[in-house]
Amino acid sequence: GADAAELGTPDGRVVATFWPAAGLGLILLSLTEMRRWLLLALLMLGLPLDSSAQIIPHVAVFGGYTYVHARFDNNINGPYQKTGLSLNGWDGSLEVKPLPLVGLVADVSRQYASPGGFRENQTSFLVGPQVSVPGFKRVIPYIHAMAGVIHGTNNIELVACVQVVGVTCPPPRLSTGNAFATAVGGGVDIKLTGPLWFRAVQADWLHAHLSPDHHTQMRLATGLVVRFGR
Repeated sequence: GADAAELGTPDGRVVATFWPAAGLGLILLSLTEMRRWLLLALLMLGLPLDSSAQIIPHVAVFGGYTYVHARFDNNINGPYQKTGLSLNGWDGSLEVKPLPLVGLVADVSRQYASPGGFRENQTSFLVGPQVSVPGFKRVIPYIHAMAGVIHGTNNIELVACVQVVGVTCPPPRLSTGNAFATAVGGGVDIKLTGPLWFRAVQADWLHAHLSPDHHTQMRLATGLVVRFGR
């Protein structure tokens, strides 16, 4: 209008226009890029927390004790001889759930045993899908199927050998190997407080071929779980 006044710089550029109306003025900025960024920031700040929580997947971190009873089918001392061994150790896993009930779990576990004259160590790296069972408020049952690799180490000391003149006892026999492994099982998590849960039990049937043995193992685990996003 005729009452408009312009505000400019010494070089003649107009940066704002002022219209007096009822004692109030309206300043129209010509910096359109700044207005775009301001509008984007306001939209981001206005997003509800629920929508941002849906973008972030649920995560569960587990750590605890594990017990393994391993059965070996070998032919060292006879065809298809079956022997057993109990091992103790630790287990840790990370689960990421992009969907409410379906997740992907990565599991790392290591066990040890030292019966007389024999030392067995094994480490497994497994990954696979995990499905939670719905319908429980403070309890999460789940099942999973995993596959990966297992690394085993056997150290056998021949304690029965007696050192005599002219006879040399052989050194301890150390053998290591890697093998493809699978595990099928599940467990139950119970809510304690906040993000802290208790894994009452996890049971897996683990299967692997480590030469010269054929391993079939029942693996049990228990410990604490920290859950984010639930």
